[in-house]
Amino acid sequence: MDAGTIQKHLAELTRFPDRHVGGEGNRAATAYFARIAQAHGWTVRRSRFPCIEWTFGSASVEVANENFDFQVGPYSLPIDAAGPLAAASTVEEIEAGGVAGSVLLLHGAVASGQLMPKNFTFYNPAEHKRIVAAIESAAPAAVIAATGRDPYLVGSQYPFPLFEDGDFDIPNGYLKDAEGERLLACLGSTAVIRIDSRRVPTAAEHVVATLPGQGAGRIVVSAHIDSRKGSPGALDNATGVATLLGLAAILGRSGPRPGPTVELVPFNGEDNYANPGELIWEAENQGRFDDIVLGINIDDSGQVDSENHVSFYGCPPAIEAAVRGAMTGYDRTSEGPQWNQGDHAIMGIHHVPAIAIASSKMLEFMERYAHSERDTLDLADPGLVAAAARFVADIVEAVSRASMLS
Repeated sequence: MDAGTIQKHLAELTRFPDRHVGGEGNRAATAYFARIAQAHGWTVRRSRFPCIEWTFGSASVEVANENFDFQVGPYSLPIDAAGPLAAASTVEEIEAGGVAGSVLLLHGAVASGQLMPKNFTFYNPAEHKRIVAAIESAAPAAVIAATGRDPYLVGSQYPFPLFEDGDFDIPNGYLKDAEGERLLACLGSTAVIRIDSRRVPTAAEHVVATLPGQGAGRIVVSAHIDSRKGSPGALDNATGVATLLGLAAILGRSGPRPGPTVELVPFNGEDNYANPGELIWEAENQGRFDDIVLGINIDDSGQVDSENHVSFYGCPPAIEAAVRGAMTGYDRTSEGPQWNQGDHAIMGIHHVPAIAIASSKMLEFMERYAHSERDTLDLADPGLVAAAARFVADIVEAVSRASMLS
């Protein structure tokens, strides 16, 4: 696998402004993945699923003849209405009620970190559920969130959207915390709020490519194919998908495999509020997780001027030894710290041994570039991505030998 081929894959995957689920770029990317994998001899299964495309225009809020700098909340419903301006800084204040039909300003502690989508399956703190339930019960006409910087939110967004949830049906938007302080001074006045935003039913694809093996079990290699709306997603995660396509070429040329079956899973939804592809794959594998020998997830890897870090999750000694043995052949590949904000967490939930491959500069990338228009091709090192594809191929062969000996 050479850097030139990887560069072509990266260019194709990032030729649209983004690959958000439901968008044209996302459909083009999944079709491209299926075509390349099939050309290399893999059996490809494609299944459509319903999803939401989100389109939006401007947003405004006016109180006491003053206008406030205000942004549309992702997936918000539209609104053009007026109501008294109310405010809350804690969940207890929301639960106290008395804000039905109001324009509710959330500020302070209750707006200090982005809330998980209400129906999110894999991680959803009880406090987040309580806040969302309290807002829905209080029934304001709309919600304005005054937010600062969330250290746990990638891309250094300021302000950040408090909600990013197509299942939350109260119109919402967000503004800077400093602007929120100015708005708070207008408490009790009539607020006129307008949000131009639409949810449009559409469809996307879930794709799985399979290379049958003659041995027992499966090795699952994954990398999410979607990106955040508005982000080209070069490192998050075109480099991971290009690694899968490089692996498809390497293993597809080798003929019938003596070891476990290999599955390539370009998860479609890691950066989507509903995780649709992940949920479909999880449902498809109910009762079958025990036959996964190893899960390998690739995300945010292949950054220029970095190396790829490998982290381990519940791997038996023989599997871990096989992976470490493969690592010795790659100068820019070493062990790194564990992190749980990726699709390998699905493996952990089902007690499947897993490794994750990510950039040694992942934290810097997340703070400066991820989920933004700045995640562009100049951040990606095609040579390092090509090396990652060869490295994963070596892991597959080493783990296959280890599993056949066990």
